[in-house]
Amino acid sequence: MIEGTSGQDQVVAPAKKVALKKILLSISLLCALTYLILPTLSQWYSSIPSVDSKSINIETVIRGDLIRDVVVSGKAVAANAPQLYSTEIGKITLLAKPGEAVALNQIVARLMSPELDALIKQQQSTLEQLSINANRGVLADKEAQLDLESNMNAAQSKLNVAKREFQRAEISYGKQIISEVDWLKSQDAVTDATRLFEHAKKRVVFAKERLQFEKQHREFLVQKEKLILDELSRRHDELAIKAPVKGVVGNWLVAQRNTIAANTAIMTIVDLSEYEAELSVPEFYADDLGIGLEVSMKISGMTVRGEIIAISPEVKGNQVTVRAKIIEPQHIQLRQNQRINARIEFEKKEDVLMVKRGAFIGSLGGKFIFKIAEDNYANKIAITTGASSVEYIEITSGLGAGQQVITSDYADFNKAEQIYLGG
Repeated sequence: MIEGTSGQDQVVAPAKKVALKKILLSISLLCALTYLILPTLSQWYSSIPSVDSKSINIETVIRGDLIRDVVVSGKAVAANAPQLYSTEIGKITLLAKPGEAVALNQIVARLMSPELDALIKQQQSTLEQLSINANRGVLADKEAQLDLESNMNAAQSKLNVAKREFQRAEISYGKQIISEVDWLKSQDAVTDATRLFEHAKKRVVFAKERLQFEKQHREFLVQKEKLILDELSRRHDELAIKAPVKGVVGNWLVAQRNTIAANTAIMTIVDLSEYEAELSVPEFYADDLGIGLEVSMKISGMTVRGEIIAISPEVKGNQVTVRAKIIEPQHIQLRQNQRINARIEFEKKEDVLMVKRGAFIGSLGGKFIFKIAEDNYANKIAITTGASSVEYIEITSGLGAGQQVITSDYADFNKAEQIYLGG
C-alpha cells in the first residue's frame, strides 16, 4: 500500500510542472504581442486630434420655422420734411431759427426783391394807361356812332322830303300841270334818297359791330394786363415764405441776409408727427428686397413693426437705401436722425431642420460638419445647407433632429476626419 502511494505521488508531480510551463508560456506570448501591438495603438491614438470641449460650441439640430432675414441699421427720418426754396432773386431774411417750432403757414423767411417791385410798378402803370385808353375809346366810339346816326337821320329826312315832292309831282302830273320829265325827276329823287338812307343805315350797323370789336379788344388788353399784375402780386406774396407743415425748423441752408438766386434751398421744416426708418442694406441682399417686406425695428429699447415702402434704385458704398414705414409709433418719442437697428424678413420656411449659425460655415464651406458621436468622439460628415437667417442655417441633408454638432471654427482640425473631445 505504501509503495503504491509513493508511485502515485511521482505521477502527480510532473502534471503540476506542465501547467506552470503553460502559464509561463502564455505570459511570454502576451508580453510579446503587447510589445508588437502597442506601437501601432499608440500611433493610431496619436493621429486623432484632441480638442478641449470647453473651447468649442456644440449645438443641437432642431426642427422649426426658419425666417430668412438680415440685420441692418439706419436712422429715423421724418416722413414729411419739405424743403423751402426761394421764389425770386433777392435778399433773404430768416425769421425762424433752427430747432424752433413753427405753425402751419407761419412766415419763416422773407425775400426782398427790388426787381420784382419795379416790375409790379411798371405793370401797374401799363394797366392804368390801358384803362385810360379803354375809357377814351368808349367816348370816341360813342361820338363816331352819334355822327353816323346823325347822317342816317339826315338821309331819312331827305328821303321823306323826296317822297313828299314825288307825291305832289304825281298829282300835278295827273292834272297836267307839270311835264312828264319833271314827274320822272321827282321819282328819281326818291330812288336816290332811298339808296342813300339804306347806305347810312348799313354804315350805322357796321360801325356798331366795329366799335363793339374795338371795345372788346381794349377790354382784352386791360384784362390781360390785370392777369399779369395778379401773377406778379402772387409772386410778391410768395416773398413771404411760409411753413407748409407744422413742425420744427431744420438747419439753415443759406446765410442770413445774403442775396440768393431763385430756386435756392433755404431751410427744411421737419414734421414731427410721423417718422420713417431709413435703412442701409448690404448690396448682397438687393435682389431679395421688395415693397411690403416686414421689418422689425429696435428703437429706444422697444421693438416696433414696420414695412418697406421705398427702395433706392442705386447702390452707394455697397449699400442699398430703403425706407420703412413705422407702424403705430405713437408710444415712442422719436428724434430726427435717431439710430435704429432693424431686422428685415425676406422669407419664412416652416418645419425645416436647422442649426445655429457658426464659424464652421466658413471653415469647410458649409459642406461638412463634425457630428458628436459616442465616447467623446466627433466625426466629420457631409451635409448640404439651404436658407439662412441671422441665427440659424437650414440643413437639407446629412443630419437629423436632436443630433449634436460642433458649430465653432474648425481651423485647428479641419483636415481631421475624427476628433476626440477632452477637457
